[in-house]
Amino acid sequence: MAQRFKVDLGGLVELLSKNLYSGPQVYLREVLQNGVDAITARTALDPDAPARVRLEPWADGGGITITDTGIGLTAAQAEEFLATIGRTSKRDEVLGEGRAEYLGQFGIGLLACFLIADAVEVTSRSATPGEAPVRWVGLADGTFEVQTLADTEVEIGTTISLKARADATHWVAEETVVTLASDYGDMLPLEVSVRVNAGGQRVWRRISRTRLPWAVAVEKSTEGTEHGSTAPNAHETAMALTNYAEASLGFTPLATIPLNVPATGTTGVAYVLPQAVSPGSGRHRVYVKQMLVSGREDTLLPDWAFFVRAVLNSESLTPTASREQLREDEVLLLTREAIGEQLKSWITATLTEPSPVQARLLETHHLALRAVALASDDMLDVVAQALPFETTQGFTTLAEVAREGGAVRFTPTTEGYRRIAPVARAQGLWVVNGGYVYDADILAKLAHRPGWEVTEMTAGELTQTLEGVGIDREFEVMAALERAKALLAEQDCDVQLRSFAPADVPAVLLRDAEAERRRAISQENEAAGDVWGGLLGSFTDPSDSKPSRTLMLNDTNDSVRRLLAQPHHTSFEAGMNTLYLSALMLAGEGLGSRETGLLSDSLSQLLAAALRTEN
Repeated sequence: MAQRFKVDLGGLVELLSKNLYSGPQVYLREVLQNGVDAITARTALDPDAPARVRLEPWADGGGITITDTGIGLTAAQAEEFLATIGRTSKRDEVLGEGRAEYLGQFGIGLLACFLIADAVEVTSRSATPGEAPVRWVGLADGTFEVQTLADTEVEIGTTISLKARADATHWVAEETVVTLASDYGDMLPLEVSVRVNAGGQRVWRRISRTRLPWAVAVEKSTEGTEHGSTAPNAHETAMALTNYAEASLGFTPLATIPLNVPATGTTGVAYVLPQAVSPGSGRHRVYVKQMLVSGREDTLLPDWAFFVRAVLNSESLTPTASREQLREDEVLLLTREAIGEQLKSWITATLTEPSPVQARLLETHHLALRAVALASDDMLDVVAQALPFETTQGFTTLAEVAREGGAVRFTPTTEGYRRIAPVARAQGLWVVNGGYVYDADILAKLAHRPGWEVTEMTAGELTQTLEGVGIDREFEVMAALERAKALLAEQDCDVQLRSFAPADVPAVLLRDAEAERRRAISQENEAAGDVWGGLLGSFTDPSDSKPSRTLMLNDTNDSVRRLLAQPHHTSFEAGMNTLYLSALMLAGEGLGSRETGLLSDSLSQLLAAALRTEN
């Protein structure tokens, strides 16, 4: 014979508090939601019925009373729905089977009230004619009782009374109730009020707006239009939305972007932040049927949209069981894609025409623009035309680099860029620094776009642009170059002589990425055993021992010429080491302990030689 589970109410409440809800504060959202749903049901029967929820913290601070003018409950309904764990009153004949206009869908009911109280008292009168009022009292030990009341003056609706436990009285304090009600119910399309102390008197303070602020903004922008036109004034709309951001979100936005996804009944506004933020920091305020779901929602907008903070309301999105997050389903995916397209359209329009907003967007949110460029080929083209990148000829767009340089050449690291920048700049070469976040990926992706020629700037390519010194000069300094090569061979560095501008740069250090790869494999080969060493050795050509770095000495530099003129001088080794280490630092590389010791020894030798000369 089948038997029913026995439910430990205390254990169930503890489970809810620790695993479902973020904290006890959700009790107010649950009772507020129940009141809104009950009012929705009554309004369907009587459109002229009052629509309000009133929250009254007790004067002694020990509890709270919540009253709604909803459809109410009969004695039978109270016993069935309030005391049956998991049953939702939204699925019965009172509210209708699965009606989409209701907020609640999970039947948690008044269980959330036990997060702060050991007893829940519900007084209700049904809108059904002839039904007497009823009182239901539930206790945390799992017992309850229902009684019919003779009081005929009880109004249609429901009143919930909660006496908070000693450790939870702060959740029913007046200030806390105002804050929670404002957070959860400020957008609800009915009257939500809290009774507060004002000038020694108890008065009702309205919390809800009744209208979505972006809808009100559009209405205000149409007031006073000429010839009865209803076309919204964009400036007035933006000002009204900005006022809302300042009052509710705490910042003045750089710009406002209206959002509308008719397919899912989602509307709202995206506010462009006035300061840069890091990726992954997107936190948006999202309502479902005008009840707050989350003030830190991060799934409804694309990941790259971290440059905006959005406030949205949806009629179709589905909250999770805790009603504090959105369910990842097809409706959410459709909404996110549509919002992403609207944001990209705004970015395109803004970047196409010069304006103060365009300038601030480029300056403040260049990182976000790089992120969206990686997410969309169309946005990649827009960003390439408008966003400045660091180049050897100053900050300019990739489109300008292609026009002036014939192709887009770049270095994948900032260190590589710093190494060649002075020489490339003097040679009139356009080279892009691809070492910043997203830049190398953008350039790699751009290389596959039609009409773009994008290549990585190699050491060999730069070497070809440098002027040789002539055979006579090569013969003249042959001995010096041979000794320099021998000295720097231990650093895996070759030495060559070229003439290039600027003359005040004595040397530049160029790296061969392929040679560095071979060197790394060779070092791993030496460290590995015989079996693995043989396997790693198969990836390299033993006959190819080309150094991974080349020190390009500048023959137009006076210090270099004086040093090469005296290859047997006692300071030649120290001077050559100093040129190498200076070029290493010019490339933006840090010195290890070995290089630091080498620099110290070289400087000591040069200093000693200089002092001997003076004496």
